[in-house]
Amino acid sequence: MRIFLDTEFTELNQNARLISIGLAAENGDVFYAELIDAEKYTSSSWVKEHVVPLLSGSLPPAEMVETMSVVLCQGDEVQISSALKKWFSQFGGKNSVEIWADVLAWDWILFCELFGGAFNIPDQVFYIPFDLSTLMKIKGINPDADRESLGSISWNHPALQLKRHHALYDALLELEIFRNVNQ
Repeated sequence: MRIFLDTEFTELNQNARLISIGLAAENGDVFYAELIDAEKYTSSSWVKEHVVPLLSGSLPPAEMVETMSVVLCQGDEVQISSALKKWFSQFGGKNSVEIWADVLAWDWILFCELFGGAFNIPDQVFYIPFDLSTLMKIKGINPDADRESLGSISWNHPALQLKRHHALYDALLELEIFRNVNQ
């Protein structure tokens, strides 16, 4: 199973902290979470202008999540990690999930940190992530191309403001771009 990952975070440096995480699976399942304590950390002015206004701030607590196909929640890192482990459990055995991300350097590090490091990611997740931008380059598509020119999404949810720089929107868009690039 390929699952597409996007994160939003406080700043582009070694002190980056996770704000939100979105995952979109090929089978239509999605996971989106906002960290409730993200506002404690200094965010860059760009993040304050483009990311923070898209946060809902009113999602159910992570420990109350019951549905598996669509998970929307908020919590601290421990609660989000626990909810993600539960969500990943539906995808089978060891190494059954490939994580794909667009320019994945930041996303992968922050994803692994949710679980206490790369050695603690859920068993279902293959330890090597895959980079959508590299795939685009291999297919002869400019990896710096505007993402909306390469795909679009129709999935929506009334509790979310799905548009560019929202972690779930970006994850869903990555999935569509992957499908379009591989046609």
